[in-house]
Amino acid sequence: MTVTRAKRDGAHVSRRLVQVVGFLFYLLAVQALVTAAVGLSVFWTARKASDLALPAISLVLAGSYAAIGYHLRRYRLWARNFAFALAGVSLLAFPVGTGLGLVVVAALAYASRAGLFPSLRQAKPDESPLLRFEPDLAGERAL
Repeated sequence: MTVTRAKRDGAHVSRRLVQVVGFLFYLLAVQALVTAAVGLSVFWTARKASDLALPAISLVLAGSYAAIGYHLRRYRLWARNFAFALAGVSLLAFPVGTGLGLVVVAALAYASRAGLFPSLRQAKPDESPLLRFEPDLAGERAL
């Protein structure tokens, strides 16, 4: 009797990659919280109000990273789009940010090609759009 490995399909691999990318965003949230803590320590030593900008921005960034990571692991389309945008920005942070950005972009692109994320909602044929740019000529017939 020979034991063979079962081949994994693309959907299984893409699910695993999206879970890893979501966890990566959790780690980025932790890094932003550490940055906020450092900013608060700078504020406590200098006691200048302008030093509160770094902790405030870092806390907002940590919250957005955590939200994106959470919803990315639940395959939300909006989280994928924000993850693409943040990965594109992180490509400029050479060398670590470039590597992380490339991993995020590659994993999300692979998951999108595998059909893991839902596609945009298509309008039903009986629904009319809000703005009509063409007159409705369905009732008229050419003679």
